[in-house]
Amino acid sequence: MIKNFKTDLVIRVAAIPHEEILNAMGYNRATSANLERLQNVLDDEEFGLNDGGFDFKYSSEGFLRALCTVTGMDMALADQRITRLKKRLGEEKAAFKPYLWVDTGFKRKNQPLFALSVCEHQRYVHFKKGFWRLTLDKQLGLAQCMVREHVYETGGTLGIWGDIKQYWFYYKKNAAYLLARNGELTGKCEGSEPSKATGNKAFNLIT
Repeated sequence: MIKNFKTDLVIRVAAIPHEEILNAMGYNRATSANLERLQNVLDDEEFGLNDGGFDFKYSSEGFLRALCTVTGMDMALADQRITRLKKRLGEEKAAFKPYLWVDTGFKRKNQPLFALSVCEHQRYVHFKKGFWRLTLDKQLGLAQCMVREHVYETGGTLGIWGDIKQYWFYYKKNAAYLLARNGELTGKCEGSEPSKATGNKAFNLIT
């Protein structure tokens, strides 16, 4: 339904000069900034509703609604679609996003904290948007595939962090499956990943 909404809106906007659309929306003149915003809304899968934009006239939602109005869309139907999209975005924002934490058994010695901070992102492998909506079984299967791909791409070494020992697949906050470098499930644990400063970790293995 949202794809149909996008197609409908894009077709309607294409039939009217963008300057006329913006004038009808209440802008005194079409500037490069609001022309760019209009195009970004059309290009964005979420119509700009997820960026919190505001140009002293419209919020992201206000801009979209005004655009729907001046292009002659059925506003009752547009409202349903916008409400549905906002609900989905709210769920996406609130949901825990599963991820992989790469465990190298790192223990800090004389490595500078600045260097560790800059490289911290290397220890996290994230999944595509909407991954959290999959069943846990499907998530785990994809995580195992991702582990094998990551080992292949990195050669099993993570720079300043050292050689990869295993992976922690966090499927919810402070709870993870342990995966070997070949993706094999080796255990389950509770606890957060270690701090970049010390490498120390407090967790409970679940048998």
